[in-house]
Amino acid sequence: MKRALRLIVSLALSVVCLYWAFRNVDMAGMWQQTATVKWWAVLAFVALTVVIQLCRILRWDSLIRSFVSVTPQQLFRISGIGLMLVLVLPLRLGEFARPYLLKKETGASFSAGMGSVVVERAIDGLLVTLLFFLTTFMLDARYAVSTALFGAAVAALVFFAAVTLVIVGMLVTERRTLALLTALGSPISKKLTDKAVGLLGRFVNGLRSLHDPRALAVCIGYTLLYWAANGLAMYLVMLGMGWDLPVIAGFSVVCVLVIGIMLPAGPGNLGTFQGAILMGLSVFGINDTQAAAYGMIGSP
Repeated sequence: MKRALRLIVSLALSVVCLYWAFRNVDMAGMWQQTATVKWWAVLAFVALTVVIQLCRILRWDSLIRSFVSVTPQQLFRISGIGLMLVLVLPLRLGEFARPYLLKKETGASFSAGMGSVVVERAIDGLLVTLLFFLTTFMLDARYAVSTALFGAAVAALVFFAAVTLVIVGMLVTERRTLALLTALGSPISKKLTDKAVGLLGRFVNGLRSLHDPRALAVCIGYTLLYWAANGLAMYLVMLGMGWDLPVIAGFSVVCVLVIGIMLPAGPGNLGTFQGAILMGLSVFGINDTQAAAYGMIGSP
């Protein structure tokens, strides 16, 4: 019942966001805009999208190597299916797909797999929200960020900073935390306490790659390349549409997009994606029709 209610709420949010994003859009003008984009921009966008997906896959590999060994075939198959389901399923339920498939194919702990996914989301969220403030700080006086957008970015930064602190805290105090949980819970129910301690221990096991300087460096390197490719891909589509905008515009819009799709929406981030694109491009004076046309193309 709760899942059904969350699904209904997410679909309703998608409908509201779609209405808001397209309420002032000239549909005929939007399709005309998409037809004018330069072919080289589309090809460059596709090429960078391949780079983006490779970075995501190889970064996840660096995070899971601490607790499981996978073949390249398994890695690409599990990652490909998982990343597809992130887009297809509502409420970001696709995030559970990779840990599930990893357990099914290798026997690895589902909790450890979820730990690696949480690390991914925390690193991405913290980096992107910090990048948002950096890019908006670098914008000249022609461009203004709305109060609502700035407030959403602050909230996202606080959230991801808190998640990061929890992860670091769990890694630093793992033994003491597990010992305390055992001491407090065993007098009440040893069976349930052992299960909870085991679950938490396996989850923390998915974070252990952060202890390895080499694995951490590889993870950070792929993360930087991943977001650099995202920002460049978005900017090249802007050039392909004939817009005279600074390079930083591509990165700024990516940041707004990530903040926007944090909301639990329907399949494919329907509605939240379009609304975030419109809000991000409005900073640079792009009207709703042009932004809607951009959203039809620029979606890495």
